[in-house]
Amino acid sequence: MRSWTMRAGRAAIVLSLLGLVTMSLPMLLTGNPALVVLGPDATPERIEAFLAELNLHDPPPARLADWLAAAVQGDLGTSLVTGRPVADEIARRLPVTLELLVASQVVALAIAVPLAMASAWRPGGRIDRFGTLMSFLLIATPPFIIALGLIALFAVTLGALPATGWRDLWIDPAGHARHLVLPVLATGIAESAVLVRLLRAGLIETLDQPYILAAQSRGMSTPVLLVTRALRPSSFSTLTIVGMTLGLAFGGSVLIESVFAIPGMGQLAMGAIETRDFPVIEAVIIFSGLAVVVASIAVDLIYSLVDPRTRYASR
Repeated sequence: MRSWTMRAGRAAIVLSLLGLVTMSLPMLLTGNPALVVLGPDATPERIEAFLAELNLHDPPPARLADWLAAAVQGDLGTSLVTGRPVADEIARRLPVTLELLVASQVVALAIAVPLAMASAWRPGGRIDRFGTLMSFLLIATPPFIIALGLIALFAVTLGALPATGWRDLWIDPAGHARHLVLPVLATGIAESAVLVRLLRAGLIETLDQPYILAAQSRGMSTPVLLVTRALRPSSFSTLTIVGMTLGLAFGGSVLIESVFAIPGMGQLAMGAIETRDFPVIEAVIIFSGLAVVVASIAVDLIYSLVDPRTRYASR
């Protein structure tokens, strides 16, 4: 209980510092932030109204306190560009990014787990050499190159899948699935390379443990041994990467969403930065930071479920 209280305290400190830095962003711009957004021809009345609307006369701690008080009531501000509530913009785009991230992680794990187990069982064998080569190639390849390669193959050459765009799941389920395939494959393939290397290293270490040798001596088959005895204690690094990827990608999915024209959180963040839409920028940054903190706590919780010994080690 004490360890979870300490984690909650550290999370609150991290989010508070992130909030203060976020609320300081308009002041960090060169010159008057109102002139950056409104242009040099803005009248003094418009400038004053802009500063008052965003509470830019107040120091960052006061702005953060006002933002949190409004956020508790579901008010994250209003977009300067669209005039819509920021909460509505996030609610509309969050499910898109969430679906993309979860599906991508499923694909990454579906590739990484079998390949890592086969590589670790015969280190230096053909599968291991193939997996190592492909992993290093994929790690060295930027994700957008993988995305463009998939577009060139499946959309341009074969014409089997759409290159860009998005369809609503409830309006056009078949079109939605077709538009989801390429971005999920691009993200999943790129992320599987790191997962393969981490899981392979963990499995090789685990397979040298005495209890694995004892299970082999009792005649346990290789697939059962790998899945039931070796996989779980070898998965801590993999769980960390998957959890952190899910947390970070809420604000870091800009690249894939831009390549495939997906209306998710990454596109929202990019558009807000380009137009200096401060209410949206502030909400996306704080929300992304909250996602990372929640993902970190979730990974710790999963650790305690995968290996109960970590509950006592953290005391």
